[in-house]
Amino acid sequence: MQIKKNIRIKQIGDEKILVSNDGKNLDYTRIISLNQSAAFLIEESMEKEFTVQEWAHRLTDRYDIDYALALSDAQKVVDKLKQAGVLCE
Repeated sequence: MQIKKNIRIKQIGDEKILVSNDGKNLDYTRIISLNQSAAFLIEESMEKEFTVQEWAHRLTDRYDIDYALALSDAQKVVDKLKQAGVLCE
């Protein structure tokens, strides 16, 4: 799967958000607030194919957590991004 090309991460104060960018305007009507680990995964995966398992490995490498927990967390992020229409498969 892959993050859609029109999706961008913007920093607002201490918070990172996902917004849709059509090339002319940012669509702030569909904002997704990101925690630190979700922002890390998305930033690392912009314009690249990835799998949930790859994201889990990235989480274990960065945060030194158990793979099963990382896989569960990565799947939750993917599920929310799919629900928001941010991913293409």
